[in-house]
Amino acid sequence: MKKEATKNRSTKAVAAPLPVGESTVTIRPSRERLSLLARELVDALARSRAVVLLKDREVVRQAVAQALAEELRREEDCQENAKRRIASMRGAPRPRTREYEELFRQLMEEEYLREGLDS
Repeated sequence: MKKEATKNRSTKAVAAPLPVGESTVTIRPSRERLSLLARELVDALARSRAVVLLKDREVVRQAVAQALAEELRREEDCQENAKRRIASMRGAPRPRTREYEELFRQLMEEEYLREGLDS
């Protein structure tokens, strides 16, 4: 009986579906997370026989962390530009609608092309 009771009490966590429009919200990683990612990248590069680090690992890690932070800033700028362009349109779709999401993705593609990046 006890086994049966514990089986009934166990519940699985189920992720709720995200509402439409959540893809335009970006959570910026913390400085510590960027530093950890940079460290992991440098460690993986150092383990590779195809890569020879010409500078100290810490210097390379700092450069990688800085490059990641700059890329995130560029991404945020592109998102802000796309949102600003949508807001300035006549008859712009409301946020969190399918039309808004499609327009946002299209404008983000244009921003990437303007920056010289592929999406």
